[in-house]
Amino acid sequence: MKSGTVWAKLSHLLGIGILLAGGGLLLTAFWPLVQQIDRLERQKEQILHQVADEQGRNRDLNLQLELLQSDPNYLTRIARDRLSMGKKGEMIFRFDPFPLPSDREVARD
Repeated sequence: MKSGTVWAKLSHLLGIGILLAGGGLLLTAFWPLVQQIDRLERQKEQILHQVADEQGRNRDLNLQLELLQSDPNYLTRIARDRLSMGKKGEMIFRFDPFPLPSDREVARD
């Protein structure tokens, strides 16, 4: 009678061991896939962030294009600021930006 219970316990332990070994084998087999999925999810989040940034930039550029095509005052301001264009008889003065302390130290060396 005791021998039957020992064999039953050993059989039960063997079944648990086989299940654990099978689980470990499955985990070992699928762990690289889990890591790849995680890496791809992080890449996806970065790309979605870049897409959102670019969509915002696209909206800004579309607004600027619309203003350039429809608002003559905006067009004049852009021409004066960026292209140094002026009206007839105007003198345009451009000043170099004031050097920062770190820039002055480099200029002395």
